[in-house]
Amino acid sequence: MSDVKDDLVLKLYNGPSILIVEDEEIVALELENKLKKLGYTVLQKVPSAEEAKKAAEELMPDIVLMDITLSGELDGTSAAQYIFKTYNIPVVYMTAHTDIETMHRAKLTEPFGYIVKPYSQRDLIISIALALYRHKVETKLRIIIAIQKIWFKSMPVKDKLEQSLRKILATPRLTFVTNRGIIYLFDDTKKILIRTASVGSFGCEHVPVGKCLCGLAASTQETVFASKIDDRHEFMPDNIPHGHYCIPIKTANQLFGVLNVYLHEGVKIDPADEKILTDYTDVIAYIMEESH
Repeated sequence: MSDVKDDLVLKLYNGPSILIVEDEEIVALELENKLKKLGYTVLQKVPSAEEAKKAAEELMPDIVLMDITLSGELDGTSAAQYIFKTYNIPVVYMTAHTDIETMHRAKLTEPFGYIVKPYSQRDLIISIALALYRHKVETKLRIIIAIQKIWFKSMPVKDKLEQSLRKILATPRLTFVTNRGIIYLFDDTKKILIRTASVGSFGCEHVPVGKCLCGLAASTQETVFASKIDDRHEFMPDNIPHGHYCIPIKTANQLFGVLNVYLHEGVKIDPADEKILTDYTDVIAYIMEESH
């Protein structure tokens, strides 16, 4: 399992990463081949609920495809419930059984979908995409509520921003470098962005409006994306390969700052990710405007 884990960072961004839990070896192998042809990253195949729980902890896949009826002491529903509640990983059930009792037992674990065997490529694509989308949206809503609660606490704005940033970086399936991000606040008098909160990166202490990626986001009040270090990176405090989303924190009436999150180099722009980040900055901007 360690060989898979060592290469996990590279594999994660080739496509959604998947853990297969299937006790029929031939079925598991056929499924793995189908998924790889579709561009997914199969991290591992395991035959039991016990091994599924261990693999989920070690590999942290984006999604688990789980056979409901597994051999062993635990069935697929027990493993699915544990994996989602413990690691916040969505689970889609695979089953050849459509009887009411089996489906009722599975329904109680609140799965993110079902695939009935034998499944087609279309079944796999639709089920996986819908499960990942639902998981991302539900997580986004939970994080927005958490951010709102943070801003109702009595603490300095700097601390509120840092706690909000940590919540944002915890969003699953966003193509972030592990916990690296900055929130700049806008100084209207000096026309600069001031680093106010950071996680995993110190970044630039000050960024003039119109300069570098965050400065461009502030001057245009539009999202700036970079898949790698390019000519727009006028200031580079470190030479680690990376990309950026720079999202203005603004309302219709006022610019408050810029959210800067670091990306793995080479990732493509994702409108869904951008929408989630914009939703976060909209919430922060609205709260800041109301508190003034």
